[in-house]
Amino acid sequence: NPLLEFIEWRQIDTNTYHIHFKNLSNNQEINTTISVEGLKINYESGIKKATILKIEANALIITDDYSGSSEADLAEVDKSLIPWGNAIYKYLQSWQRWKWFPLYRWYMCRVWQTMKPSARRIAYMLIVISCFEILAMCVFLMFH
Repeated sequence: NPLLEFIEWRQIDTNTYHIHFKNLSNNQEINTTISVEGLKINYESGIKKATILKIEANALIITDDYSGSSEADLAEVDKSLIPWGNAIYKYLQSWQRWKWFPLYRWYMCRVWQTMKPSARRIAYMLIVISCFEILAMCVFLMFH
C-alpha cells in the first residue's frame, strides 16, 4: 500500500502478525495484531474489523469492514483503498512485463518493496531524471 509507512511487521505464528504503521491517508498510527484467513485479514483492535480480498473474472475487489463503528470514528476510516488497488495493478502489470529480467526481480523484491512510500517516489523521480540526463548526453555527443 503506497500510503502505509510500516514501522514494525513481526510474525507471531503461522497466520498471525503484529503490525505497527502510519496511515498517510488519514494520518492515523495503527498498532495492532492481524490474523490472515485465506483472502481475509482480521484486525484485533481499531475500528476496522477486516479487509476482504475477492478475486473475480478480471477483477480484484478489496473491501474494508467497519461494522459496529460509530459516526464519531469516521476520521479513522482508511482512505487508501483506491491508491492501494491502483498500486497493486501497476505492480502486477510491470511484474508481468519485466519478470524475465533478473535485475528487475532483485530490485523489486529487495529494494523497492522495502522502501517507505516517500522514498519510492523520490527514487522514481531520480531514475526518470537520470534516464533523461543519459538521453540528453547521448544526443549531445552525437551532434558534437
